[in-house]
Amino acid sequence: MPGRSTRPGRSGGPGPVGGGIDADELRAAIAAVESRPSSSADLPPLAPEAHEAATSALRLLRHRPRSEHELRQRLIAKEFAPAAVDEALDRVRAWGLLDDAEFAAEWVRGRRRRRGRSRGALERELRDKGVAEGHIADAVADIDESDERRQATELVRARLDRRPAAALSGPEAQGERRRLVAFLARRGYPTGLAMSVVDAELAAHASP
Repeated sequence: MPGRSTRPGRSGGPGPVGGGIDADELRAAIAAVESRPSSSADLPPLAPEAHEAATSALRLLRHRPRSEHELRQRLIAKEFAPAAVDEALDRVRAWGLLDDAEFAAEWVRGRRRRRGRSRGALERELRDKGVAEGHIADAVADIDESDERRQATELVRARLDRRPAAALSGPEAQGERRRLVAFLARRGYPTGLAMSVVDAELAAHASP
C-alpha cells in the first residue's frame, strides 16, 4: 500500500497524496507541521482560537486517525467556538491530515485484519463515526459474500484449533456450536452465515 508522504508541501504541511492513513505515517506527518500550525507560506495565519483548536486537533490525531465528525465533536467538547473549529479543521484538511475517504478505507482494512469484523459491522462503525455513506460504500466495496464466508471460516477455525477434542463431540458439541455462532454474531455476521460456517467446521473437525 503506498504511504502518505510526510514531505512538506507548498503550504508548509505535508502534501496530500494517495494512500491510506496509517497511524505511524500520520504521526510523522503531524511532526512536520506541529511546531507551526498557525500559518504557512501559502495559507493565511489562523485566528488565535483557531490556532489553539488546530494544535489540539493535531494532538488528538497523534493518538490515532479520526474521522472529521469525531474530531469536530472532540473540539466542540473542549469548548472551542464553532467558527474556530471550522477554521481549524479547514487548516488540518489543507495539511492533508484529515480525509474521511482514506480514514474509512484504513478503518476497514485494520478492523478486518485485526478483529475479523463483517461488512455490516464495519458499515455501522463508520456511520457511528459520522462518515458519509459514499465513503463507506467505497471502503467496503471489495467485501463480497465469499469474502465474508472466508473470513468467518478463518475465525472459527482459529477458535476450534484451541479447543480440546472433547468439547467438539458428544453433549459438549451443541454448547460449543452456540458459543461459536454467538462469537460470529458479535462480529456482525448474519445468523444464517454464522450457523452454516460453524456447522461445516464442526463437521470437518469431527471427521477422522
